[in-house]
Amino acid sequence: MILATDLDGTFLAGDPAARHRLYRLVDQHPGIRLIFITGRGLEAVMPLLSDPAIPRPDYVVCDVGATVVDGHTLQPMQPLQSMIDAHWPGEQVVAAAMRPFTALQRQDVPQERRCSYFCDPDTLAPLRSQIQAAAQALGCDVLYSADRYLDILPPDTDKGRTLAALARLLELPRDRILVAGDTLNDLSMYTSGFRGVCVGDSEPALTAATADLKHTFHAQAPGCGGILEAIEHFGLLADDDPFLRPPPQARADGADLVMVYHRLPFDEVMEDGVLVQRPPRSPNGIIPSLLSFFEGGQKGSWVAWGIDEPKRGPFQTHLAVDAERYPTLTAARVPLSKQEVDIFYKRFSKEAFWPMLHVFWERAKFREEDWQVFLKVNRKFAEATAAEAAHGATVWIHDYNLWMVPATLRELRPDLKIAFFHHTYFPSADVFNVVPWRREIIGSLLSCDYIGFHIPRQVENFVDVVRGAMPAERLAWESCAPRFLTYGCAVGLDTMTTRLRVGDREVALGAHPVGTDLRRIHNVLARSDVRNDIFKLRREIGARKLVLSVERLDYTKGTLAKLEAFERLLEQHPDRQGKVTLLMVCVPA
Repeated sequence: MILATDLDGTFLAGDPAARHRLYRLVDQHPGIRLIFITGRGLEAVMPLLSDPAIPRPDYVVCDVGATVVDGHTLQPMQPLQSMIDAHWPGEQVVAAAMRPFTALQRQDVPQERRCSYFCDPDTLAPLRSQIQAAAQALGCDVLYSADRYLDILPPDTDKGRTLAALARLLELPRDRILVAGDTLNDLSMYTSGFRGVCVGDSEPALTAATADLKHTFHAQAPGCGGILEAIEHFGLLADDDPFLRPPPQARADGADLVMVYHRLPFDEVMEDGVLVQRPPRSPNGIIPSLLSFFEGGQKGSWVAWGIDEPKRGPFQTHLAVDAERYPTLTAARVPLSKQEVDIFYKRFSKEAFWPMLHVFWERAKFREEDWQVFLKVNRKFAEATAAEAAHGATVWIHDYNLWMVPATLRELRPDLKIAFFHHTYFPSADVFNVVPWRREIIGSLLSCDYIGFHIPRQVENFVDVVRGAMPAERLAWESCAPRFLTYGCAVGLDTMTTRLRVGDREVALGAHPVGTDLRRIHNVLARSDVRNDIFKLRREIGARKLVLSVERLDYTKGTLAKLEAFERLLEQHPDRQGKVTLLMVCVPA
């Protein structure tokens, strides 16, 4: 089956349940191919290609049939595109011919191989023959639809003819093509002889024009619901097709709060051939902070990877985290091979995204094959999370290693409340945009209900990246003071965006500096052995001042810069020599 569908009012319309059902069917069914056929320009279609909720089309026919490209590469479909180009006199020539008709208002949207205007019926009526004559003098056609849109197009070019030519080029079986639309500029698809559906709430002129076409079905439901009706009406899929079955329901005993982080809250080590749990060796402030949410008996799951290899024995998907401190918290382990971990985390995350996020973009190494592993691993995390969560649960995803989890998770479980916290610095748009897959990443993050960052500057950096990738509306904002510095620091701002609308989704944003676990520090300081160690250290240091730096051995931490700064301090203030000591503790990364 090939679904060739208009976008606005058709494939992008309908109630949320129908849209999710159709998108899931098209995305997962191996026997369905998708063609977008739209009046939008290619630039206006591109943001949809970044939306993980919308299936990626195999081909895109846009500009009312004047532009046709491969949906994956966005390269022109030749020789079809060249044939259309050969008959287009050029935008400036057409615009000049239409300039005398001052009642026409040029549409300020991306458009190629067409000139598009707004014009109401009463204004158009006395001018129509003159506009038609001016267009014909250039060898162009005129199309008017929805009592508003006037398009000047290359000759013999419309949605139907371009689709027919594409079907011949690709040798697509015409009896397996279903066209879908809702306005008069879709009429040519029906008159070209394809099976078609006029979805509910279609333009009356289209309904009337197709009333006598026996191969056209007039659906009751609008948008995607109407397309689903047509698939059933024409019998394009078997009644027992497994992809028509509803998705599995959420577990009745699932977790109400699911933490999704790449690391388990404990280390796993082999001792005498047995896999045992140990406290984390590597210092990590995130894990104690996240564990604190489960100290009050909150029932939950912690989704993280576990190494799956034969020498470790049968893989256990679920383990208790700490029966005494966190009796209601379960670790849900995502099985990854050592090779997957090495590529996804140690190589790709650390060699591609880590340097870019810290503005060392020249160090970043982007490999397509590593990106595919990254996607595969993120999907495994999403599937494990979907299996853990109760209906309507809150899922909290953490950091850039899991950027693509929200996209798949939203597809699998639209009922969930999805939050994401970006623990790593989020850079400005001119840095982030070096990432080849930036649109896919931003599209995935926008599948969340809430996205958190450390400071307002990072929120606004994210908003700038979004606005450069797709149309976005700033719905709400708030003053940064008094919580944050405004003009008193290099990264200060006076206001911060708190809610964005992108397409039909609204996403809340916030800034939340994550500090250390103060209760844990106070508890440690209260121990007698720790107090004894503090006494010994003070006696050893004496009257000297001690500057203590504890960090991972990583170029982003500025280790060499600190040493050089301390050296400069002693050079410029020789009286400090012997009175101040710099102690640097660096843990191997």
